[in-house]
Amino acid sequence: MSTTLPPEILDLIVDHLHDEPDTLEACCLVSKSWVPRARRHLFADVEFSSPTSVQSWMRAFLHPSNSPAHQTRSLSIYGFLAIASAESTVVRAWVHSFRHIETLVVNLSWNDGDSLSQLHGLSPILKSLKVDESVISPPELIDLICSFPLLEDVWLRCIATVTWGDTDGWDIPSTSPKLTGSLYLSGDIHPVVRRMLDLPGGLHFAKISTFCPVEAAGATIDLVSSCSGTLESLCVGYTFFRPDRFPPPLDLSEATKLKDIEFWFTRPEIRWNTTALLSAKSEYLQQITIHSLAIFADPVGEGVSQEWQDLDHLLVRLWTERSILPKFQYTKGRVKGGRGEIVPFLLPELTRMGAVEDKIIRTLSMPWSTL
Repeated sequence: MSTTLPPEILDLIVDHLHDEPDTLEACCLVSKSWVPRARRHLFADVEFSSPTSVQSWMRAFLHPSNSPAHQTRSLSIYGFLAIASAESTVVRAWVHSFRHIETLVVNLSWNDGDSLSQLHGLSPILKSLKVDESVISPPELIDLICSFPLLEDVWLRCIATVTWGDTDGWDIPSTSPKLTGSLYLSGDIHPVVRRMLDLPGGLHFAKISTFCPVEAAGATIDLVSSCSGTLESLCVGYTFFRPDRFPPPLDLSEATKLKDIEFWFTRPEIRWNTTALLSAKSEYLQQITIHSLAIFADPVGEGVSQEWQDLDHLLVRLWTERSILPKFQYTKGRVKGGRGEIVPFLLPELTRMGAVEDKIIRTLSMPWSTL
């Protein structure tokens, strides 16, 4: 006597195995009726990391319309030119078989001629886009962004210093997505930001993270101003290539929904942190985090510099009035010519109140290298 389980129960069993690929592959061998549900999990995340992986996929699934690409929700392509050697019509059919993805990750090669045109409008339901190591011109990046009407999250790392030429004649797209999620930008962000601010739909990001040379700080200021009505989380980091360059003030007074503030700095220049926190008026502010690769202090004379004293007083006020517990993280800290913990030395009032969480960690990875 055999018993047949309802399809709904079988689907539920397969769903519970979503993170066990070996078992899912075995399920595909049990019954053809189990294959569609198992494929949904087996091919949910697809990554092409080499020309070999691309060729293997195309040999296994000769007809794009019948491939499991329509089950894929996250697609990652590393070295885009690796798939561009085939006939253009073949490449287009193969790429556009991934028409139901919600997340797209593209890591471009350094070869001249890389193009994002094949990816335009790839999936009408795409919500998250990540373009890493980009040497693509800002207009082409913005055109790609605007080809996805439901796009919410954008991650762009422009690590190359390139000459994009005269793009003043660039045609601004007539429509743009709402861009209500998160924005991550690092590197030479100014050319990209300048064009994003021209988008007809405006910017409405809830979270902004920027990591750039201090010379490009104005782009961060413009982004924060543009998203002041929707911004809930802000993470800002600057790199300093010249000791005489300091970040301009960051005005957070219009960011009325701001909940989290996170600052990174690569040398003990703390004034811009204090200035930004002083301007924050949001009644929703709950968390303040400050990271540094290294903090050093000289106890000679007055000891703590005026900049650290100002920050100490400000954080004490935020703690007593709003119960905001600040966090400090750093790789190493030292009081020159003396002993003792660095944070109690720099923030004595806050430390005495037991209102500071400080942590020295062996390796503090910069966000632009880990996200």
